[in-house]
Amino acid sequence: MEFFKIAILILIVVVMVSSIPTFSKEITIIITSASCIVVLLYMLRQASDTIDYVKNIAERISFTGVDIILKAIGIGFITQFVSDMALDCNNKSLSNQIIFAGRITVLLLAMPVFLQVFEIIERLIG
Repeated sequence: MEFFKIAILILIVVVMVSSIPTFSKEITIIITSASCIVVLLYMLRQASDTIDYVKNIAERISFTGVDIILKAIGIGFITQFVSDMALDCNNKSLSNQIIFAGRITVLLLAMPVFLQVFEIIERLIG
C-alpha cells in the first residue's frame, strides 16, 4: 500500500512539473529534487524496522559483517539517487563521478572483509 502512496505522489509531481513552462527549469529542478528527497526520507523511515530486525538476527547468530553490508547497500542507494539527480540537471560528468566515488567507497568499506577471507584461506592452505 505504501508503494501506491509514493506512486501517486510522483505522478502528481510529474504532472505539476510538466505543466510549468520550459523557461522555469530552475523551479522544476527544485520541485523534482524536493519530491525525491521526501520519497527517500519516507522510504528510509519505512525500512528502519526491517534494518533493526536484520541487525537483531545478525547479533543472535554472531555475524559481524551485517553493518558493512547495510552500509554498502546505503551507499549504493545514495549513489544512485545523487547520480539520477545529476542526470536530471543535465550534468553527466558529475553523475559519473558520484558513481565512481560510490564504487570506491564500497570497495574500501569491504576491504576488511576481503582481508578476513584471505586470512581464512591462508590458514586453510598453510
